[in-house]
Amino acid sequence: MPDLSSTLQTFHPISLEEMDHVTLLNRIDTKFIIHENQLMEHLSAISDQYSLLKIGGKSVHPYETLYFDTPDFHLYQMHHNGKRNRFKLRCRRYTNTGIAFFEVKSKNNKDRTIKDRIQVSNIPEKLDENLYKYIVDHTHEELKSYIPTLRVYFDRLTLVNKEANERLTFDMNLRYKCKCDEKKILNIVIVEVKQEKYSLSPFRELMRIQRHPQNYMSKYCMGITCMHKELKMNHFKQKIHNLNKLGYDLH
Repeated sequence: MPDLSSTLQTFHPISLEEMDHVTLLNRIDTKFIIHENQLMEHLSAISDQYSLLKIGGKSVHPYETLYFDTPDFHLYQMHHNGKRNRFKLRCRRYTNTGIAFFEVKSKNNKDRTIKDRIQVSNIPEKLDENLYKYIVDHTHEELKSYIPTLRVYFDRLTLVNKEANERLTFDMNLRYKCKCDEKKILNIVIVEVKQEKYSLSPFRELMRIQRHPQNYMSKYCMGITCMHKELKMNHFKQKIHNLNKLGYDLH
């Protein structure tokens, strides 16, 4: 992406250790989808209000995530059907550091995102007894059979609000892999505003001024609809249609 590095140099850097106060494992999320060619303009507009995470001198951090679901996609169906208390299962590896976590990411009936995680040595291709116990302890659902369903790759920029307890992430170069199929989502940047409670956000204010709508379709559900067109997706069709009209080529 041309000139991104020069745009990022305008941000004050922050280290991983300095970000400890904004882990935000219990939070409110606000999500937007922007076109890649808008990224530098938006970053320039907020460079005074946010610091930029740097690890080993790098600002762009690759992520690899493996999602687990039942063979009949029970967790996807919960999200599609609008179930208020729902969760996703995933293992995420931070490629730059090699650190990996298994995560239970829940959404409760107060629209809060709650993330419970446990460090693992690497991404497992099969859940063991300890991870199944971890799932039961943090979801209170009856035991089900979970299998790998979708692998997701993306590159992330992370910003931290200088004045408030807020993190801002920009996920780009989104790629999906499922068995032998792969798909790249061109031109798309997924932006998430993560806050302990709903409060003033410079980026969300920028989106309001530009009349840019929020979008609550998760990366997992977006990928499943791309890779499994046989599954029910009625509740996502309008979102997918709107994104395709902007040239995102989801389907």
